[in-house]
Amino acid sequence: MKDPEVAERYAEALYSLAQEEGILDRVGDDLAALRALWQTIPEFAQFLVHPLVPVELKQEFIQRALKDHLHPYTLNFLKLLAHKKRLDYLPLIQRAFLKVAEKRGRLVSALVRSAMPLSETDVAKVRKALESVLGKPVVLEVEEAPELLAGAELRLLGRRFDLSLLGRLQALAAELKG
Repeated sequence: MKDPEVAERYAEALYSLAQEEGILDRVGDDLAALRALWQTIPEFAQFLVHPLVPVELKQEFIQRALKDHLHPYTLNFLKLLAHKKRLDYLPLIQRAFLKVAEKRGRLVSALVRSAMPLSETDVAKVRKALESVLGKPVVLEVEEAPELLAGAELRLLGRRFDLSLLGRLQALAAELKG
């Protein structure tokens, strides 16, 4: 089981370095792109975390496949994770990086859970509306949650806004019980 404190320490260190160098946005974008790769190409993640793949091979793959797409600091960070055999922490580190940025007032992270897949246009509209209301950049994580039946749920600033059919049905059931 992965220790969240380990992910937080790596995220804090990477955030501090990126802030000192003035590349916070770039490193944040790199981590988001890596997370997207992690989620959409399972073989990418499986290769990087497989215990029988030598560290040197992982580092070489990272260098060759990602050098034209990631900032050199992000690339070196990945190689460090490979060396420490902690590449499986990458999704947790990305989330922790966002939490650090949020704590320092740089952005707001939000989660939208939707019963149906959201189009890129819909995601962009939600992000833009939230940024307009909050006055800060919003990093929006989107999850498909068919159990909601219809509608969506928004988790933002420690609060949950339920606009789903499931939520409405549960509220109605609670009201009927008195």
